[in-house]
Amino acid sequence: MIRIQTFGCLSVRGGDGASLAGAAAQPRRMAILALLARAGERGVSREKVLALLWPDADDERGSRTLSQALYALRKDLIAEDAIGGAKELHFDPALVTTDVSEFAAAVSRGDDARAAELYAGPFLDGFHVSGAEEFTRWVDRERAALAQDHARVVESLARSAFASGNVAASVGWWRRLAALEPLNARVAVGLMEALTASGDRAGAIRHARVYELLVEQELELPPDKEVTALAERLRQHSDETPQPALAAARIGSTAPAAVPHDQPPAAVAEEIQRVVVEPTAHIGDVELASPSPDTTDVASVVPARRATPRSWIVAGLAAGLAAVWLLASQGHTRRIGASSPNESPAVVAVGRIVSYGTDSSVRALAEPVADLLATSLARSPGLRVVSAGRMLELMRRAHTPDDTGAAGFVEAARQAGATEIIDGTLYARPRGTLRLDLRRVDLATGAINGVHSIEGEDLFTLVDSGTASLLAVHGGAAPRESIAGVTTRSVAAYSFYVEGMQMLADGDVPAAERLFGAALREDSTFALAAYYYGRTSSLRVPMMNRLNRALRLSATATDRERLMIRAGWAWLVTSPELGVLADSLVMRYPQETEGHLYAGLARFQDGEFMAAIGPLQRVVAMDSLSFTHADSVAGCDACTAMFQIVFAYDAADSLAAAEREARRWTRLQPQIAASWIALWDVLERAGKFADAVQLTEHVATLDRDPVAAMTRASTHALRTGDLTTGERLVRAGLQAGNVAVQREAYWQLILSLRYQGRLTEAIAVARRYRVFATPLDSGIVGAVSPSAAPLAVSLDEAGRYREAAALFDSISHWRAPDEAPSGRARERAWRLTHKARALASVGDTVAVAALADTIAAVGARSGHVRDQRLNRYVRGLVLLARNDLVGAEAAFRSAIFSWPAGYTRMNYDLALVLLRLGRPRDAIAVLQPALRGKVDASNYYVTHTQVHALLAQAWDALGRPDSAAAHHAWVARAWEHGDAQYAQQAEAARRHARLGP
Repeated sequence: MIRIQTFGCLSVRGGDGASLAGAAAQPRRMAILALLARAGERGVSREKVLALLWPDADDERGSRTLSQALYALRKDLIAEDAIGGAKELHFDPALVTTDVSEFAAAVSRGDDARAAELYAGPFLDGFHVSGAEEFTRWVDRERAALAQDHARVVESLARSAFASGNVAASVGWWRRLAALEPLNARVAVGLMEALTASGDRAGAIRHARVYELLVEQELELPPDKEVTALAERLRQHSDETPQPALAAARIGSTAPAAVPHDQPPAAVAEEIQRVVVEPTAHIGDVELASPSPDTTDVASVVPARRATPRSWIVAGLAAGLAAVWLLASQGHTRRIGASSPNESPAVVAVGRIVSYGTDSSVRALAEPVADLLATSLARSPGLRVVSAGRMLELMRRAHTPDDTGAAGFVEAARQAGATEIIDGTLYARPRGTLRLDLRRVDLATGAINGVHSIEGEDLFTLVDSGTASLLAVHGGAAPRESIAGVTTRSVAAYSFYVEGMQMLADGDVPAAERLFGAALREDSTFALAAYYYGRTSSLRVPMMNRLNRALRLSATATDRERLMIRAGWAWLVTSPELGVLADSLVMRYPQETEGHLYAGLARFQDGEFMAAIGPLQRVVAMDSLSFTHADSVAGCDACTAMFQIVFAYDAADSLAAAEREARRWTRLQPQIAASWIALWDVLERAGKFADAVQLTEHVATLDRDPVAAMTRASTHALRTGDLTTGERLVRAGLQAGNVAVQREAYWQLILSLRYQGRLTEAIAVARRYRVFATPLDSGIVGAVSPSAAPLAVSLDEAGRYREAAALFDSISHWRAPDEAPSGRARERAWRLTHKARALASVGDTVAVAALADTIAAVGARSGHVRDQRLNRYVRGLVLLARNDLVGAEAAFRSAIFSWPAGYTRMNYDLALVLLRLGRPRDAIAVLQPALRGKVDASNYYVTHTQVHALLAQAWDALGRPDSAAAHHAWVARAWEHGDAQYAQQAEAARRHARLGP
């Protein structure tokens, strides 16, 4: 029986599953088969075939050409009667079956499940016949009609599953439909309702936001009112009632329940303490540095050395869909072609490929063959393939670098969840050809499932033939395009790339960067080499340039690589599409780590800190062997995951859980500095200063970076109030010969002077720092570099509000070279918020109200929920100026992203409102987390001295002078030598604390 597939690609296979040759090399002959397949039993006239494929040929020549083509096709099909008819051509259904005819029949009889299973992709996707414009238009019409039928089928399945109570299946079908029709409001509402019913209200709200952004960007129209209304109802409901964790929480997931962002800090901590998370996760990518020096609150793990004036902190983190965890854990396999959301395909790994003989050039091809074969097989939509990078990672973690025996590959494949491993031998043949013998081994039983022998003239044709042969036994069609077309056509480039991946797995990032650069010099269009070339850069500008290049090149890469590149880029620029890309990676490639990582990062960006834990823990579980052998965080996904887990607990204001995870990390990986630095940071935040001091010496033996050492010492001095010692230390740093140390010393000195209320000096040092930092010129008239931010903050605290507002406005126009729109939106919304706060201080409510609208529009283009909520804070400032204290409180609370790690100016202003409302206890509850955040990043805009001063006031208002005294004493010491206004406050604090002169 001959099988013709038209969905997803056009292919013809014989009864043994092998591709048929001959006609496949002739696009017009293949087009004839496509026309006959679509026509079905009714057939298609010769005149129509001629009009579509040979419109310019005269009657005689056209008829002769068609007859010759039909003769060649019948010969290639090895069945003279396969194509019958004189005037009306048609297939003999006893000899030929087609997916499109079966699809049409299933639709007609209402068999939606079968129709959905048959639809493997758009009709004749990627198939083109040059010079046949009429045929192209016919394909477009038929493709659209079939796509509509498929959409109706999927929607029917989604609604039927929902009606029958199978909410998980309904979500799966709605997601499939939303990927096809992302701008369809009806589909958006259907998916949102299914997600809500499954317990994932946050996911429903997130999808509404993605839909709104896509409609705005693609159609330049407002979103459908039904979608926005439903999203608003869900937001209001989430404010009233704590949301269940996710759908999987009801099927045994260990993911903790999400905590509403506006829940009081004490209640948040109490909720978190009830959660115990088992270590069940993993992380996928080397961490990328954030564009902003002070807009986020996550310390970067990679690279270890900071190349910027201070912590150029990483943006968001977080958690993926628990329903996907269930899918990832399913152990059964299926054949390609099954497409039900609840089915799982086979998982294949490519193991050891060895060369036979003494030919050194052939030996050099063995590893590229394995890598390319895994990449090529992964293009089949129904077959899960463990990537070569994942296999290499597991091999390097589980064994010594020299242990490349077959047993090591088998164990790595099992660790990756594979059900079958493919190994083989590569030979050089006479006349320069290559032969590859492949063997498929069942990992459960050790039985040999089959043997394949392939020959080819070069590396890429060999891999193409091997792919077709292997996919045939799994019931899949070979990719239409050669692997060379979606990777590289240069053997040298691929060899450099494979070697670079090995260096990255070994933690040698500089060597990996050189090799990826060499691969690009051999082939400048090699997308994956460009991506890793960007990932291994330690400087933001070249990193962005390289990743933007990789993003452009990804259009021609394989599906997995395209998703991975786009997700990595989306995270770096906080794009709203990160969550969608992460979900796609997890759904399609659950055995790989990247999807789980990016799902976690997307959840963190949505402010769902506790929901971030599950996917990150899954990364740790998938890559747990890394802890044993990695001596750095480079190339160690589990190491990065542990860092993100610790910070997720930090952001949720659960320092006890953060300390527990940090200590766990030090036990798992005692040899690297990152684990101990994470623990030191948690101890500092928790106020366990004696424990932190004891740890400092040990950290110094592992991390010898003088910039990081000075920053830790300065941070400790700021937290403990030992400001004199801290200032002396950073002034010594100004005398260092190391420019990086000097730059950091300037930053820390400005911070120390602000803590001491010495704003006149802080302004002077900030002006010097602005020149010393030598910022890049953005080329925009009137734009000022972010290096001016310390000056703007110091002017604001000195009461020079108009100057500060003007400077923040100028900074908001600056943008980094090649910055993505979402990244620019993130920076601009952040800077304009500071401008609005400065203007609110002089009572310019008209300008502040206008800025709120601007910030709302700009922030909506960022994928980070903090940016999307900033406008609420600004509106709260307007309400506060109008003395609407109740309205201001509600606005400030709704703007909070994280109590200790969001934007602590919100904590401060909310506390002021609560004090005016006569609620000092509530004011204390929102102020205390501000002392548990960093002294830098988004906490930079309120000093601890200011927080202590307001806490002293709140405790006094509560009638607790003893509790207030400690805060008064802190303020008295800090502001003792400050400018006049601060010195006066220090004297008043001294009297309250009953301190001597």
